[in-house]
Amino acid sequence: MEAHRLEATVRPDGTLTIEGLPLGPGTSVEVIVLVKERPQSSAYPLQGTPYRFDDPFSPAEPGGWEAER
Repeated sequence: MEAHRLEATVRPDGTLTIEGLPLGPGTSVEVIVLVKERPQSSAYPLQGTPYRFDDPFSPAEPGGWEAER
């Protein structure tokens, strides 16, 4: 199967027009629409990243509370 990647924007009335395909008239095609992911906001750069707490109630480092004094 031959694939062509194009980007387009849905119009306010819900229609989508794809122009400039390198295909001849009458060519049968299958259309799959994928929503493009939005870039992450710079305010929360780690949002959605995996995280793990091995011991969530321990100090951040040995003697961590005293280090602030």
